Amino acid sequence: MLKKSFDDIVPPKKRTIRDIKNSHIKKQPKNVVEPENDFEYNSGYGDDIKKPKGSRFALWFVAFIIIIIFILAFSLLFTGAKVSIIPKQSKTLVEARFDAAINADVGELSYEIMTIEKTDSKKIEATGREEIEEKASGKIVIFNDFNSSSQRLIKNTRFETPDGLIYRINKSVVVPGQKTEDGETIPGSIEVTVYADEVGEDYNIGLTDFTIPGFKGSPRFEEFYARSKTTMTGGFVGEKLSADPIDLANAKEEIHTELQKQLMNEAFSQKPDEFYLFEDMIFVEFEPKGSSENGDEVEVTESATLYGVLFNKEKFANHIAKNTIATFDDESVEIVDIATIIVTISDKDTARPWEDEEFEFTVSGNTHIVWTFDKDQLKNDLSGRAKAALPTVLSGYPSIEQAEVVLRPFWKRSFPDKISKIKIEQTLDK
Repeated sequence: MLKKSFDDIVPPKKRTIRDIKNSHIKKQPKNVVEPENDFEYNSGYGDDIKKPKGSRFALWFVAFIIIIIFILAFSLLFTGAKVSIIPKQSKTLVEARFDAAINADVGELSYEIMTIEKTDSKKIEATGREEIEEKASGKIVIFNDFNSSSQRLIKNTRFETPDGLIYRINKSVVVPGQKTEDGETIPGSIEVTVYADEVGEDYNIGLTDFTIPGFKGSPRFEEFYARSKTTMTGGFVGEKLSADPIDLANAKEEIHTELQKQLMNEAFSQKPDEFYLFEDMIFVEFEPKGSSENGDEVEVTESATLYGVLFNKEKFANHIAKNTIATFDDESVEIVDIATIIVTISDKDTARPWEDEEFEFTVSGNTHIVWTFDKDQLKNDLSGRAKAALPTVLSGYPSIEQAEVVLRPFWKRSFPDKISKIKIEQTLDK
């Protein structure tokens, strides 16, 4: 037997995973060029396939767009300007007397009169009967269509109906002059109570017109007139239930106390915002409205009229500044805390500002006077302007001493176009 040598034995070729993995790939001819693409295969075992080259760029681009959108949204939502203003101001101790007049001349302070009327009644026990004579009364409105000057009508001025019945006012009144509203001339007017010239039921009448006999023969006769606000009632002659005088006096006192309380509350609640009403400038007068029978009781009725002196806030502050600050040049000012001063009327027991057309009053205390400016106009002047233009804009506002600006967002260099985005804050000395 022929023996085979060891060298003739060739061991079979060992196959690897690489051979198995790539065994299905056909060899490309040498002259064939592989198409270029974004992917390259690595024949090494376990190598990852590379990601597309453009994917990382796309992520950065999206992130950049998001940041831009965020910045724009932030700018739109939070854009604004805050202007901190320190106005010109002065603190002055005032101890002085001043004059006020309804028809104020140059250098005088003008005022207006607030009038409120209320009526109340109270029942008390009757103690007997007595003969009563009472005059009718009611409210009328007096009109001044003559000129723009006010007209004073003295106590007992007569008002005549077309039927010749005479009624009178029991106190002096001042009828305001004409005023112009929306290009139309409006007559001045005032509401008053008139009383029949005689007792009795004949003067209990309905609504009517009145002339003023005292103006007959003058141009005022046609331009001054009156009209009923209420009917005329209360005229009586005859027998009525009567009450004990002490009970009657106590009932009237209780009515007066309640009426005064109600009138004071109404005066301060109804006062226009642009006016001052000081407590010492309020007067209340009471008038008896007679009594009536209510079953077995006597019903006592009283009427009260409140007269309140009103000062325009701006004119009042201007008048105080003009008379207490040497360098004041008739500018627009306001008093910051009116409670720091005391305003009292001189000789209040005898003063009647609603009749006399002028009076004297005293002001005492520390006043904090601040120069004012038009905030809306300042916003308009600043809108859309560069921050650097602030000094130029403020040169037209002499009442402003100092101003600081904060713009949002911080990189902004101009004021917003919308004035609603501009906020103005005022800082005052303490």
